[in-house]
Order: sequence, then structure tokens, then C-alpha cells
Amino acid sequence: MRNTPEAVILPPPRVLAFTNQFPNLLYPDWAPFNKQQLSELAKLCPLSLVAPVPWPEMLGARRLSLPPQKRPFPVRWPVFWFIPRLGFATHGRSLFYSCWPALSAAAREHHPQVLLATWLYPLGQAALMAAKRLGLPLVIKVHGSDLLVHKNKPAILPILRQVLGEAAAVIAVSPNLAQEAQAQGADPDKIFLVPNGVDQELFAPQDQQATRERLGLALDGPLALFVGRLVPGKGLEMCLDALAALPKARLLVVGDGPLRSALEAQAQRLSLGGRVIWAGPQPHGDIPNYLAAADVLVLPSMSEGEPNVILEALSCGRPVVASLVGNIAGMVEHGSEGLLFPAGDQALFVEYLGEALARPWDPQTLRQSVAGRSWAGGAAKILKVLAGAGGNKLD
Repeated sequence: MRNTPEAVILPPPRVLAFTNQFPNLLYPDWAPFNKQQLSELAKLCPLSLVAPVPWPEMLGARRLSLPPQKRPFPVRWPVFWFIPRLGFATHGRSLFYSCWPALSAAAREHHPQVLLATWLYPLGQAALMAAKRLGLPLVIKVHGSDLLVHKNKPAILPILRQVLGEAAAVIAVSPNLAQEAQAQGADPDKIFLVPNGVDQELFAPQDQQATRERLGLALDGPLALFVGRLVPGKGLEMCLDALAALPKARLLVVGDGPLRSALEAQAQRLSLGGRVIWAGPQPHGDIPNYLAAADVLVLPSMSEGEPNVILEALSCGRPVVASLVGNIAGMVEHGSEGLLFPAGDQALFVEYLGEALARPWDPQTLRQSVAGRSWAGGAAKILKVLAGAGGNKLD
């Protein structure tokens, strides 16, 4: 694994980006981390993006297509066609054939020198197939579950290894992901560490009482916050069980997903009543308000890479109670920035959540812990990797 110090690249490479995680008209707040990172990268080099949208999302919105985006950089939205019953192992090839017309059109218009793909599977397989057809080097960025979860699927693991082994460069957002990429066949000399950033102008400490009043929340009492998709593995059921053991605490849930009904039923069985506030999905720009209103962020996930919501919480001056998965231990100093427990340990989670809600925390100290993180800095590092893969001369 190699560090990527910031550098001025002359001339900057022309980049064709490819990701299945990017905000669109149907889901304007989907994957804000990718929007922030690619927006900063586009300030440094010519960039065009292809961002497929799964056909069930189109069907649900009664749409056949989405209009292309022109600014601040071009974005094409091909429909990702796949047959669910054929199995997940077919999705990489399905994604390639779904996106090839958009990728080839973008390449003809943009004349890229390198292809950047930001997710390992199924996108990485589709990107490798496209890179070979276009005659471009592939730089793949891994984020977390795209490697840590999918490596445990026997039908997918050989595909992951092929993509990691044949990519011109691999960008990992955390040291543990870099190590896992190497373990799965990536050349250590082609692995680069580029941590995620945080917008510290947006995510800044605010007055808690005033923010609670604006959001219509009770002004007194300890309040924990969960932000994320309501899907298996995120551990929200642990939060509800913990709430039952902490009778004075409340839980604010920001997000939605397929487990929403089951989780609401669990809250009802536990007689939690109004102690759980279901806020639903919220615009990314409003998340700082919810962090300001809360006393602590909870993230009892079973698997993570480097979750950006942790950086956002610390930047807002809020401690974190989270499970020891992914690079969370590298993001949060246990004791001074939050409390970390082994994944699935319900008893310790309850103990730490109660302690975190009762302890005084200094917002400015927490904010200072992420002072060096920025999307612009990450973009400069990614640019250097892309330039090297594309054969550009570095300064």
C-alpha cells in the first residue's frame, strides 16, 4: 500500500467515472459521499460520469429514462437491466451490457485516458469489461461491504479477485480495506490509501436546544441518533433493545428501508411508544441539524468500511457509540471520541450507550479530531493515482 501525497498534475488526465452509487432525480440524497468526492475531482480534471439506475427504481417511478445531466459535469443515467432470479453472480455482466452504450458514447465524446470505477461488485466487473473494450486502464475504488461482504460469497470471490488483480490501481478508503484488497490479489504496489473526507463548513456544532426546537423535538432528555438505511446488518434492532433497557433515553431514526415495518413492530412489542422518533429519509444538507439535536450517534453495524456518518458526527461535535468493524477503530478513539464495542455484544452496547448519553463531551475537541479530513484533499490524491494509471507525467 502506498500513500498518495497531494501534487499538481500537468496536464490532468481526462477521466471517465463509473458508479452505481450517485444521487439522481429519483433518489437525490443517495450516496452523498460519491457526489462530494467526484464533484471535487471534477474541479481538478475533465470528468464525465456514467451512473446506472436499476430498472426496479425506474419502474417504481414510472420512468423509462432520466435526462442526462450537463453541469457541473456530464452524467448519463443508463438503466441497469437484470433478472433477479438468475442470481447475483450474473449482475456484473448484466451491468456491463446495460451500460455499454452509455459508456461508449461518453468515451467518444470525452476521449478519456483512464476509467475510474467506485464500487467493487457488480460495478467492478462491468468496469473491467468496459476498460478492456475501450483500451483504458482501470482504477477501482473499494469502500467497504463491496469487498468485506462479497468476499464471503463463493460465486463472487473469483470475480473480485480478477478485478483487483487486473486493475491498474486500487484505491482503498481505509487501511483494513487496503490489506484485504492485497489478500484478495491486488498488487501491493498498486494499492493507494485515500480516506474519505467531510464538509466541515456544513457539518459544524450548533446549539442543541435551538435545533431541537426547530425540529419539533422535546428539549430535555438524552437522545441517541441513528442515520442510515434500514437494512439487515445495520443493527437498528439492537438500538431498540437497548432503548428498552434505558428508560430515560430516546432514539431518533433518520433513514428508510425494507426493514422499516419490522422495526416499527419491534418498537411496539417493546412498548417504546413515543421514545422512538421515525424521521424518515432526510436531505444530506439537513443531517447536521439532526446531529446537533442528538447527544450521541449510534452505529451498531455488523459490517462497515469507513462510514462517513462517523466523520460527520465528530465534525458536528457529537461522540459515537459503534461496533468494532471495518476501520471504525481507526476513525474513533475509544474513550475520548466515543465508545466502541465488539459487533453483536448487546450487553456492552447498552452499557456504553448509557455511559455516552450521561457523559459530558467537548464538541470542539471532537471536531478537532477530523480537522485534517477534506474532500478536496482526497480528490488531489485520487487525481495523482489516476494520472499515474493513465500514463500522465507527474510534476
